[in-house]
Amino acid sequence: MIRLEKRPTPSRFWTLSTPVIAVLLTMIAGGLMFAALGQDPVEAIRVIFWDPLFHPQFASYSRPQLLVKAGPLILIAIGLSLGFRAGIWNIGAEGQYIIGAICGAAFGLALYPSENVLIFPGMVIIGALGGWAWAMIPGVLKTRFRTNEILVSLLLVYVAEAILASAATSWLRNPEARGFPGSRNLARHPGTDNPELIAGTGMHWGVVAAFIAVIGAYVLLNRHVLGYQIKLAGQAPAPRALPGSSLRAWCCCALGCRAQWPASQACSKCRGPRARSASISTRATGSPRSSWPSWGGCIRWAS
Repeated sequence: MIRLEKRPTPSRFWTLSTPVIAVLLTMIAGGLMFAALGQDPVEAIRVIFWDPLFHPQFASYSRPQLLVKAGPLILIAIGLSLGFRAGIWNIGAEGQYIIGAICGAAFGLALYPSENVLIFPGMVIIGALGGWAWAMIPGVLKTRFRTNEILVSLLLVYVAEAILASAATSWLRNPEARGFPGSRNLARHPGTDNPELIAGTGMHWGVVAAFIAVIGAYVLLNRHVLGYQIKLAGQAPAPRALPGSSLRAWCCCALGCRAQWPASQACSKCRGPRARSASISTRATGSPRSSWPSWGGCIRWAS
């Protein structure tokens, strides 16, 4: 009888080749679907994978967008890894991202038109605290009332979207916008702008923070006793506190780490280089759909 057994140590070859294989399988599966729809699969794969990097007309814009969009996604993935390792399933990243962006933008707009260099770091800190506070809602409900953090964090996304719509159309709306929804353009003011560090690359401080967070998370999970405790708590057959620790503290810590990094990145990413309109904006026609990894402001709503 054939039985699958876990390797005692991960294979370095498969660790390095797995992302490459995943991309190749994605291209093959996508090509088959395009072929089933009667489209040229080679042309479709070229448009999706090749043109954004090497197209002579569009690559100069699309290449920097890779880093701009990757920054918040990297931080969200790191937060997910910490929460999942601890056995906490928080899937409300979008809501935490939105609230973090609103809090950070509100801080910057409250000090408009000041050009103090401390405004932007303050926006990042306030954004992180806003996302953390939003994540504490499912954390407190789970530890005190044993609610399901998956459902609570997911449903809070819709509450955050409603708050965003209210902010864009009322208390954060640009008074000079002639009634159109959206806040002031934060990229046009030195105190709230987050310019490129290297021209034409999309590299700004939010991307730098994401790379630093990757290294920090690796050290934490693989070289620090706290990371060992996080993994041990997640592997326990039943929720229980480790000696000298609190189960409530572990739960809130996992949810908080899950929210702080992407929420702080919401402020820095949305005012990144080449932003079309770095503001809190909304286009709500029918049922709104949040498109938080996209350009066009801290958070945009698209129909």
